[in-house]
Amino acid sequence: MDIFLIFLYIGAISFGGGWAVVGLIKDILVSQNYLTFNEFKEILTAAQLTPGPIAVNMATYVGYKYYGLLGAILNTFFLLIPPIMLGVTYHFLKKSIKLEKVALINSLALGTAVLVFITLYSLGFQLIINFDLKAIIIVFIIFALLVKTKIDPIFFIVVSGLIGILIS
Repeated sequence: MDIFLIFLYIGAISFGGGWAVVGLIKDILVSQNYLTFNEFKEILTAAQLTPGPIAVNMATYVGYKYYGLLGAILNTFFLLIPPIMLGVTYHFLKKSIKLEKVALINSLALGTAVLVFITLYSLGFQLIINFDLKAIIIVFIIFALLVKTKIDPIFFIVVSGLIGILIS
């Protein structure tokens, strides 16, 4: 399946935003050999550091990796087509169809929670397999300092990144 169709598919079946979609993106792109798990982790990190929704940032990065600037634009566009169409359809149908909004929101929230849990489980399992004691020690030290001090979290993010660069 071409990369654009993959992101069209992801956009069509994904609800709940970024973290609900991350596991699906990983499963598809890694299983179809578009990315290795390490490449996926790097893209995920970059997507979290840049402003904007994580799924859009990942789609843009993967599109750029394979097809340059045009690929980045098209991949992002294909990811966003389904939710835009859904929003436009909802706008025009909301007066003619009486939807029970609370029930709809609750069912989508439950599905989103399940997707987020599956993502956390999947990523967590991969991190356990690729156990890195240095990274875990850094996480615990930074977390303890963050809890015990009033230092801005941005400082810890920068320091963590620098430490990671130095020890790798």
